Amino acid sequence: MSELAPGLLVAAPPLGDPNFDQSVVLLAAHGDDGAFGWVINGRNLMTLSELLVRADITKSEIEVPGMVKLGGPVSQEQIWLVYRSEDRFVGVEGQFEVGVGITACASRQVLEVIAQGKSSPSVMGLAGYAGWAPMQLENEIRAGAWLPTDVEASIVFDVPSDDLWRKAYERIGATPMAFTSRTVGSA
Repeated sequence: MSELAPGLLVAAPPLGDPNFDQSVVLLAAHGDDGAFGWVINGRNLMTLSELLVRADITKSEIEVPGMVKLGGPVSQEQIWLVYRSEDRFVGVEGQFEVGVGITACASRQVLEVIAQGKSSPSVMGLAGYAGWAPMQLENEIRAGAWLPTDVEASIVFDVPSDDLWRKAYERIGATPMAFTSRTVGSA
């Protein structure tokens, strides 16, 4: 099932896991060793400006666009930066393309470059990540917890977080209501 990454995982409505309720995961890697990605519509934790201060890169907040969101339940102290590939940072090691037009990096160097005023409005900080052991994600998909779909940069960067779950369903050609079970009357 390596066709899952790069892609999106859209949480089914009655997922039952508060870490992933109504979440959309940008799946960066999937293979025999498991799967890895980030919740891209997690709750806002701080601004990128606040992160620069907390990471001791700047002494006081400077004007930098972007937010840091909760990216998953694993290693929340680690910050990943996801941005448009066209905004790659020159001379920064560790940048990798997640999907067409989508680049990620966990290097402190990116924060240092951002602090120098070389940022982009597409930069999204993600605290932590989502990970699955071998075959765990496949089993969760079979159980109906996740709906996989393709990804493109526009849905990651241009759709507001509050609309992302609904828009991801539209990409699949479904609505969340299709997954709720209601019994009306009986005969």
